[in-house]
Amino acid sequence: MKKLLLTAFFLLVIASAFAEISYSILNEFQTITRDIGEEYQNYFSDKLQLQIFYNNLSAGVKYNYYKPKYDRFLSAEQTGIEEDENYFDEYFLQFESDHFFLKAGTYDAVIGSGMVMHNYFDTDFEDDSRLTGGYAQAFFDKVQAQIFYGLMKNVDDENENDKIAAVDADLNLKDNLRIGGGYIMQQQFEDNQCDIFTGRVNYFNDMLDLNAEYAKSNDENNVSGTGIYSNATAYLGKFTLLTVYKKYENFDTKITDLPMANHSGQQLEHGWDPGKDEEGLMGEIRFLPNYENEFVLNYAEGWNSNFKVRQSDLYCEFKHDFDNLSIKSEYGALEQINTESGNNWYQELTPAVSLDFMLKNIPVMIKVEYQYKEEDNGAENISHFEPRLQTDVSIGNYSASITVENQLGESNEGNDGEFWIGGEFAASILWNTDVRIFIGKEKGGLVCRNGVCKNQAEFDGVRLDIVTSF
Repeated sequence: MKKLLLTAFFLLVIASAFAEISYSILNEFQTITRDIGEEYQNYFSDKLQLQIFYNNLSAGVKYNYYKPKYDRFLSAEQTGIEEDENYFDEYFLQFESDHFFLKAGTYDAVIGSGMVMHNYFDTDFEDDSRLTGGYAQAFFDKVQAQIFYGLMKNVDDENENDKIAAVDADLNLKDNLRIGGGYIMQQQFEDNQCDIFTGRVNYFNDMLDLNAEYAKSNDENNVSGTGIYSNATAYLGKFTLLTVYKKYENFDTKITDLPMANHSGQQLEHGWDPGKDEEGLMGEIRFLPNYENEFVLNYAEGWNSNFKVRQSDLYCEFKHDFDNLSIKSEYGALEQINTESGNNWYQELTPAVSLDFMLKNIPVMIKVEYQYKEEDNGAENISHFEPRLQTDVSIGNYSASITVENQLGESNEGNDGEFWIGGEFAASILWNTDVRIFIGKEKGGLVCRNGVCKNQAEFDGVRLDIVTSF
């Protein structure tokens, strides 16, 4: 199938010389120099994506080249022998009209909230669950349906493939009431098949949005699982109230993307399997008394079936907008307890203040964070502080972000007195090119700078990214 699609794509390229065909090209170049010793310091990659459009038809291909292949999640001690790689990462043919959408090749797929199925390429963690096969959608006033079949890399052996097939439909019973359901089949390469049946309902009016989703799975080993996820949002004048409930039991595979139902987006405990045995409830109150002020209070509790693994997650926010200044204060408190496998206890307390203001005509953001972490594994208790200062400045098409982070106290993540200092410069040049260069050392985790948020692995060195489109 791959050869057939690539052949059809290049035939469209040749035909573009004789027809009114438009195209788009995106090239992502990255070069990295890591401070990891003498070997494996320098990495290079280039990803070229070409798409062609003709009436309702389109085709695309993406080619990746690495010299050598770089795994940003490996530390200096874990770095092994790496090889050059080059391959077609993505290829597709597509047809789209007012009522139908057809695609053959590499594609993303999602059903409902993603609880039962969400196949995509997670760029933050470099986790690829995309499908290669066929996909069809139909859109009408009362009914929307989708059906697909494809292959996905097996989670244990990337040289093997799982087979995924699904059919899903939504029915509009009224203008504000919709029900849906579907069936998903996942067959692993060793022939262990898992069947998932799901149903959902969505109701909304001027004051309320309500969504509920239920799924049940069963495999050939007679292991059954269930997944429940629901949320309701009420709009009461200056108040917005949100409540979320989740319950997962033996319900987590590579095709699922389970909502965690807490502000931090974390499972019950570090290293915990979120779909194995987890239940939780979250509530949020958002109050906007006027255009200048905003208050947010979010609290969530999570637990397993015997209540020996528990989590609490609190988040508070106050924001006030002056004429030329916006100030936001935040406080987060995360606690995790596990008495099932020992007396493990973990806590994070994160107060933060950020300022957004104009320095003449220059936007400036300053954020100060003073996180406290404490951990008790029954044998020892360790704690430390992580003060962090970040400043972002933008001038026209240019922006810069500087971050300084320090650790005060010992931990498993770093040493007492260790500093992480890094700066990123971003620019939009030549009307079609974005350039980002990072120099320094960063601890990793969720990083937001120069208008982009993503999960970064620990890094020490120089990283240059150039994205060109035309």
